[in-house]
Amino acid sequence: AGGSSYHCVFEADLSAAPDSDGPLSIGPSTVTTGPAASCAPGEPTTVTLLPDGTLRRVNNDSGEALTYTRQ
Repeated sequence: AGGSSYHCVFEADLSAAPDSDGPLSIGPSTVTTGPAASCAPGEPTTVTLLPDGTLRRVNNDSGEALTYTRQ
């Protein structure tokens, strides 16, 4: 809003070491840099490498999912 911008940086621990087939389990995140009004900590997530090379990140609590592609 108003043309301003901000930058958020988050940190989270691995919940468990992944095996050779994954997935990657990430614990809840904390905000290390950024305005508190705009940057909120995240819930635990699971990241899986899909057969087409994309990454799928699923919020363990809500089931909300994001898919990341390489550009």
